[in-house]
Amino acid sequence: MANIKLLLQQPYKVQTEKEKGDKKPKVCNPDGTRLYCFLILDRDRMIKIKTEYVIFPKEWDFSKQGKKSNMAGSTEFNDELAVLKKDIYDKYKAIIKDFPDMPFDQISRTLKEYGKTKEIPFLRNDKGFFQYLDEYMFSLKGEVSPRTIQKFGSVKKSLQSFIEKNQKYESLTFSMIDHSFKDAYVNFLRKQPARGRMKTRPEGMQDGVLLNTEAKYIECLKGFCKWAEERNFNRYSTYKEFRSFTQANRKRKKQKADIVALTLPELRKFYATNFSEKKDLSTEKQEIYGRVRDLFCFGVFTVQRWSDIERFDKSQIDGDVWRFEAFKTKKPTKIDLTGFASSAIDILEKYDYQLPRFSLAKFNLYLKEAAGVAGITRETKIMRYVGAEEISISKPKNSFLGSHSARRTGVSILLNDYNMNSVHVMEITGHTDLKTLQAYIKTDSDSRREAVSKTTRIDEILTVTHKKAV
Repeated sequence: MANIKLLLQQPYKVQTEKEKGDKKPKVCNPDGTRLYCFLILDRDRMIKIKTEYVIFPKEWDFSKQGKKSNMAGSTEFNDELAVLKKDIYDKYKAIIKDFPDMPFDQISRTLKEYGKTKEIPFLRNDKGFFQYLDEYMFSLKGEVSPRTIQKFGSVKKSLQSFIEKNQKYESLTFSMIDHSFKDAYVNFLRKQPARGRMKTRPEGMQDGVLLNTEAKYIECLKGFCKWAEERNFNRYSTYKEFRSFTQANRKRKKQKADIVALTLPELRKFYATNFSEKKDLSTEKQEIYGRVRDLFCFGVFTVQRWSDIERFDKSQIDGDVWRFEAFKTKKPTKIDLTGFASSAIDILEKYDYQLPRFSLAKFNLYLKEAAGVAGITRETKIMRYVGAEEISISKPKNSFLGSHSARRTGVSILLNDYNMNSVHVMEITGHTDLKTLQAYIKTDSDSRREAVSKTTRIDEILTVTHKKAV
């Protein structure tokens, strides 16, 4: 007889190998995690069905498989889970009754598709637009990185500021998300008063979010609208016609795709810097800058995302290969730590395979400072846009560096200095679009001449040397 169980996707915090070896007790995951419904026929046949319920593990009664009775809303929540379980079980019974010879794999696919059609009951029609947005951000916890959720938080704040200045959208609903709304919202973003990094731009060019930021906000809005539509809380699909970049802005972005990355000589200089010899630095800063430099260089040599580097564990190393599941794409990833990447092993051995830990904000701050001390200060200019307005930003190179600069540097060096095949680079980075890598290839006249000079004359290729027979 089939049995149904509800299990949490990630009930406990992930333990390191050291914590496992020390047999430290498991700690509840502090973030909300998704509920999965398992229909179990026997030990070898189980069907995992994704639900849209999210709960904090500390609120979950593992023995009773429901929300703890002393938690707010537990009765309603558990009643809905009971209905969900019954619906799935009834669907399974109907399948085997109508199609007794249906293979198990097909039953599994049918039930998983059926699970997708279930309306999400924890959202109520009496909730407003921003309450739905809060639920959406809550549902993303454990599914995406904290930085992505933070991005949605910024979108929410900008939308709230927008409706404060536009009475027409004072009571924002999904039906209002049309082309007129998008035009008004984009116009609002392009007139935002300067704050934070915006104030580092040249005088008179500080107002308005950059074109890339504008595009990210529109993509976030579209993602939210799609999520709500899939759950029957948004019945309007005009958002699907929105474009992150207009055709004109796409051309501008393509022409001025400035990517800040260290050159190979700059990387060597940074990697070789001995901060302990910098007597004007405190002992604490000497140590911090050295660790930040090493973590950055590990990112350069492996060409991986920050989200995977900060999750590195010694158990992922197999000889000279780093194997892990990419956090962003959820795909198995294999990085050969040979050649250019072999220096990553030196860094791992230096720290006994326990990479330094920093919050992203602290890392970016210390990286700029460390690179400045190391002399990575060449004046660098990048071009950005606020709408159609071109903005030229010139600063010392270290001022542009951040966590993603490591990945950019690694890609740039592999493509331009080592002339690695683009397909192989894509296999390392996990990119799926060749156009993404093209932005890293140097196309200036000096780089082109250098590349051509490395080729040989046709008659040199045809020259063959024979050894005399003895």
